[in-house]
Amino acid sequence: EGGVGGIYFNAQGEVVEYRRLLDGTTDNCSGGKTPWGTWVSCEERDGGRVFQVDPMGIRPPQVVSAIDDGWYEAFAYDIRNQSQPRFFVTEDHPEGALRRFTPTNANWDDPWNLLHGEGTLDYLLLEPYSTSTPSGGGTFSWTSKLSKGQKNADEYYQYTEGIDVYNGQLFVVSKLQKYLFILDLDAQTYQVHSTLSGVFDGMPDQVKRLVHGDDDDDSNTLLYFCEELGTENGVHARDENGWFFTILESDETLDDEATGLAFSPDGKHMYLSYQKTGTIYDIWREDGVPFHGKTLNVRYHSMESGTARSR
Repeated sequence: EGGVGGIYFNAQGEVVEYRRLLDGTTDNCSGGKTPWGTWVSCEERDGGRVFQVDPMGIRPPQVVSAIDDGWYEAFAYDIRNQSQPRFFVTEDHPEGALRRFTPTNANWDDPWNLLHGEGTLDYLLLEPYSTSTPSGGGTFSWTSKLSKGQKNADEYYQYTEGIDVYNGQLFVVSKLQKYLFILDLDAQTYQVHSTLSGVFDGMPDQVKRLVHGDDDDDSNTLLYFCEELGTENGVHARDENGWFFTILESDETLDDEATGLAFSPDGKHMYLSYQKTGTIYDIWREDGVPFHGKTLNVRYHSMESGTARSR
């Protein structure tokens, strides 16, 4: 059984309401938020579907029928060109081709239906510079043929989970390979980085939207990762320079997958769930600074040796 529930907070971060928003679904996984404030929920099962959910409960949940069946994980979007918005869904499967849906008519007067009208569904094709070293990066393209996308995923990017798009770059992780792929959506090139670093020894799972400070200061941009099958599953992050560091680790007795990562609008509350126990944590900094704050006191993992240094 699965579904979607909504937890509602006031401006002080206090819980004021909980309600069910979607029922009758199975194994709902990460999903993601739309630009217009609804939620996309992904079923991770054989024959899984993708649903759009209204957090206010005004509109009933609706299947995104343009996206075919799959073991779906997470959702992201690129709306820099509002006449041609792009929506992406990952699939947690060895042949899980990354989907890209482009609506035929982008009517922003009714954004809900951007996900339910006609459009084009494409599948990612990675083309490494060297097939002998596919982790060396390369170029990419899109195909309308599912079989080609599945074959390519099986070769180069199995079991994709978390995804995010920011400033023309698409970030997606392959949990089995423990890779972070960074796709330049304009140049159609990509880079590959290992996520194995220091105590981040598990599989990368959900990635949360880049939490950044000043709009003109990309050097303070952070990409957060959840972790599964690690020694002490927790939350880790990567900055613009490629440094990985640990935000928190779970108690060693908690053998559970970290997931459901979210931040309050002001960045001062981080919400984290553990899947098996069904526990949700509200985490904040004692100094009251947002999680994108420049004074974040963490230990960085060395990119070369996996050791740590202070910052």
